[in-house]
Amino acid sequence: MAMIAVQVVLEQLASLVAEETRFLGGVRGGIDELRNDLQSMKSFLQDAEERSESDQGLGAWVKQVRDVAYDAEDILEEFMIRFAPSHGTGVIHFLRNSYRSTRKLSARHRLAARLESIKARVKAIPERRNAFSFNRIDMPSTSSAAVEKWHDPRIASLYLDEADVVGIENPKHLLVSWLVEGEEKLSSISVVGMGGLGKTTLVKKVYDSHPIRRSFDTHSWVTVSKSFASAELLRVALQGFLVTANEPVPDNLQSMTDFQLIDALRNYLWRRRYVIVLDDVWNVDAWETIMHAFPDCNCGSRIIFTTRLGNLAESIENTSHVYELQPLPENEAWTLFCMKAFRGEPKAVCPPELEEMSRDILRKCEGLPLAIVAIGGLLSKKKNEGLEWKKVRDCLATELKSNNELGSLRRILQLSYDNLPYYLKQCYLYLSVFPEDYLIKRMKVIRLWIVERFVEEKQGFTMEEVAEEYLNELVNRSLIQVVEMNYFNRVRTCRVHDLMREIIQLKSREESLVMIANGTRISKNEKVRRLSIHENSEEVQSDMRFPYLWSFLLFSSHHSFEHGFRNYKLLRVLNLDRARFPSFPPELVDLIHLRYLSLRWTTIRELPESIRKLKCLEILDLKRTTVSSLPTGITQLTCLCQLRNYRHSFQSSFFFPDTHGMRVPSGIGRLTSLQKLGSVEVNEDNELVRELGKLTQLRRLGILKLREEQGMDLCYTLERLKHLTAMYLVSLNKTDFLQLDSISSPPKYLQCMYLKCSLSALPGWIASLQYISKLVLQFSNLTSDPLKALQKLPSLVVLELRQAYAGEELCCDPGGFSKLKKLGLHELERLQRIRIAKGSMPGLERLDITACTVLETVPDGIENLKKIEDLVLWHMPSTFINTVERFRGEDFWRVQHITTITCIYESRGRWVSETLL
Repeated sequence: MAMIAVQVVLEQLASLVAEETRFLGGVRGGIDELRNDLQSMKSFLQDAEERSESDQGLGAWVKQVRDVAYDAEDILEEFMIRFAPSHGTGVIHFLRNSYRSTRKLSARHRLAARLESIKARVKAIPERRNAFSFNRIDMPSTSSAAVEKWHDPRIASLYLDEADVVGIENPKHLLVSWLVEGEEKLSSISVVGMGGLGKTTLVKKVYDSHPIRRSFDTHSWVTVSKSFASAELLRVALQGFLVTANEPVPDNLQSMTDFQLIDALRNYLWRRRYVIVLDDVWNVDAWETIMHAFPDCNCGSRIIFTTRLGNLAESIENTSHVYELQPLPENEAWTLFCMKAFRGEPKAVCPPELEEMSRDILRKCEGLPLAIVAIGGLLSKKKNEGLEWKKVRDCLATELKSNNELGSLRRILQLSYDNLPYYLKQCYLYLSVFPEDYLIKRMKVIRLWIVERFVEEKQGFTMEEVAEEYLNELVNRSLIQVVEMNYFNRVRTCRVHDLMREIIQLKSREESLVMIANGTRISKNEKVRRLSIHENSEEVQSDMRFPYLWSFLLFSSHHSFEHGFRNYKLLRVLNLDRARFPSFPPELVDLIHLRYLSLRWTTIRELPESIRKLKCLEILDLKRTTVSSLPTGITQLTCLCQLRNYRHSFQSSFFFPDTHGMRVPSGIGRLTSLQKLGSVEVNEDNELVRELGKLTQLRRLGILKLREEQGMDLCYTLERLKHLTAMYLVSLNKTDFLQLDSISSPPKYLQCMYLKCSLSALPGWIASLQYISKLVLQFSNLTSDPLKALQKLPSLVVLELRQAYAGEELCCDPGGFSKLKKLGLHELERLQRIRIAKGSMPGLERLDITACTVLETVPDGIENLKKIEDLVLWHMPSTFINTVERFRGEDFWRVQHITTITCIYESRGRWVSETLL
C-alpha cells in the first residue's frame, strides 16, 4: 500500500510544481526536495513490500513510508480546508487564492514548516532502509525466496489417505475419463479453483489411480509455484519420467542447459504416451518456457494443469477440458468436519450441545476442504466445551493470524493476495468495507475504486473500463466469487469468501486502509482513514473525532448520527445508503473535499442551494430517494461525472414499473464532465432538451416526460452525444408519439436502449446499431412485425417487447437473432401466433411470455431452440397453460427439452409461482 500512497502524493506535488511555480515562493524548494526524496524511495518500495510479509523489520520500514506519505497528503488537504476561498475548485485554485490574501500569507509559512517536518522524517527513512540492505526492484530480487522459506503445505495434499478425503469420487472419475478417452493428439486439462479447494489432492488421486498408470507409458509431476526457473522445471519433469519408468537418470542432469533438457525430453517422449502434471501454475509464462519439450506424436498424451487462474486455459492452444472445482456441498463438508473435529468421539459424531456452534464455524469455511481440515484439527485439540469453541467462532480472524496450527491454511489463502500486482492489492483489501455475505454489485465497487483513486489511467479506456478489468482479474485469480453474471457475460454481483474476508479485514487494518466498526476498540492514537459501519456494528464511540478520515461507508439502516459529520473535515467518500435522515444534513455541504456522495434509499426530499460548495464532487447518487428537483447550485459542480436519481412505481402497467426522475435547473449544460445523467424530467422545457446536447461526454442518459412536439429537439441532442452507450427515453403519456426518424447519425456505440413511447414505425436507424446488445420497446404499438426489422442486429442479446406490437403474428427467419439470449414478449394483446424458423435464435436461453391473452400456444419452432433453459409464463390463460402440461398437453413435446418451465399467476390477490417442468 505504501507504493500507492507515495504515488498519490507525488502526483499532487507534481500538480503544484507544474501549475503554481510563480507563487509558491519558499515552499517551492521544499516541495521539489520532498518530491525527489519520495521518488527515490518509491523505487525500493515494491520489493520491500513483498519481502515485508516475512521480515518484521522491513514491515516496520514500509509502514513508516506509508504513514509519512499519508501525513504529507493530509498536510496539503488541511492547508486547503483552512484557507479555502468561496470560489474555484481544486488544489490549484485554493493555493492561488491563499496567495492573494494577506491574511492567508501565513498559511504558506505554516505549510513550509510542516513540509520541513515531513522532509525530516523522509530523510530518516533511507537510513533505516540501508540497515536492512535490500535490493531495488530493478535488481535481481530475493523476495520470492524469502517468502518461500516456510514449510510448503501442499506437500501434505500429495499424501492423504483415501479415508481422509471427502467428495472427490465424481470429479476423479470424470478427470480419469477425460485423460484416458478422447482424441489421439496431445491435449491438456485445467483444474481451476481458489486456494484450499483441493485441486492438488484431487489431481494426485487421479494421477495415482490404476487406470492412469495402466493407460500411459510414463508419468511425471512438477510443482511450479510462483517463482520458477525453466531449467529446474524441465529437470524435474525429465527426472520424473525416467524414475517412474525405472530408467537411469543422466549423471550430468544438474548441469544440462535448457536446450539440452528440451532435446532430452523430446527424444525420450517421442512415440510414448505420457501424462504430466504441472501443479500450481501462476501464469502462462511457466508453460510457455517449457512447452516445446512435450511433443505431440498422436499417442493420446495429456498435460494436466492445476491453477487458481480462470483464464489460463484460454492461453493454451491444446486445451480440451476445464474443470472448475467447486466447494464441498453441505453434507460432505459436515462429514469431513466431524471426521477432523471429533476424531476422538465414537464414529466421529458431533455432541448435540456443540452442533449449533460447529455449524456456525463450518459456515465460515464455505465448503473449503483445507479450511475444514485445519479448523477441525484445531478444534479436536480443544476441550469439547462451548466456551472454547465460541472463542474460535467469534475470533476466527485472530486465530488465523496468530495460531500456528492454522499457519498452513493462512499461507495457502494469502498466496493469491501476495502474488497480486501492487495496484490490485489495494483494490482487493478495500473489499473488506463490505459486510459479511454482502452481494457486491459490479458498478458499486467500480465507482468506489475510482473515487478512492485506486484506478490508474489507461490510454484509450475510460476509468470504469479499467476498473472493470481490475475486477475481472481478481475474479480470474479466484480471489472474488461471482454470484451472478448478466446476459452480457459481465459480473453482476460478487462476494469474497468468508475466510479471505477475515484475512483482508485484518490486513486492511494493519495497512491503515480500512477500519471496520465491529465492536473493536479504536485507539485515539490510531489514524483511521476509512471507516465502514456494518449492520451488526456497535455505535462508534461518541468521543471519537476521526480528524484524518477520508471515507465513511454505512451499510446499516439502524445507525444514528448524533455527532454528525462536523469532525470529518477531510472526507472524500461518503456512502449513506438507507441512513435515517429526515432531511439533508446541513453540515455535509462543508465537506468540501467530497468526491462521492451516495444517499440511496434515504428519505431526503430536497437538496439545499448550498450544495454548490461541494466543488470536488464527482458522483452524486440519489437513486430511490424522493428528491424531485435539483437546486440551481448543482450547476456549479463542474467536476460531476455522475448524477443519478430515479425511483419506480406501478401505474401504467401491472407488470412493469414507471420511472420517476428529477427536474434540473437551466444551466445543466455547464456540467460538461458528466458521463452519466438520469433521469431528467423535461416536461414542456424544449430548451432543456437542447441544452442536454452540450453534455458531449455522456455515456448514459435518461430523459423522462418527453412530449410529441419535442421530437426534433431530442433528435438534435442525440446526434451530438457521440459517446452515448445507453439511453432511456420515456414519453409523458404512453400514447404520445416520439418522432425519432430525423436522427441521421445516431450514437455509433449505443449498447442499451429503452424506448417507452408510441412509435408510428420503428426508426430505420435502429437497424444500423452494430453494438446494441439490449433493446426494450414499451408502448410502441407497432403495426409491423418488429422481429423482422430487428433480427439482423449482430450484437443483440436481450430483446423485450412490452405493449409494443399490435399485430397477430410474430415471425423470425432462419439465421435471425444470432446472439440473442433472452426474449420477452409482454402484454401483446392481439398476438395469436409466434413462428421461430429453424436456425434462428440459436443461443436463446430464456423466453418470457406475459399476459398475451389470445396467444394460442407456445412458439412454433421452440423445439429447435437447443440452448433454452427457462420458459416463464406470466399471467397466461389456463387454456394456454394446458397445452404445455407434462405428458397431457398437446404441445408438451415441443417444450420437454427445456430445463425449467415456470407459471406465475394471481391467486387471492397475490402472485403464485408454480414449476411445470
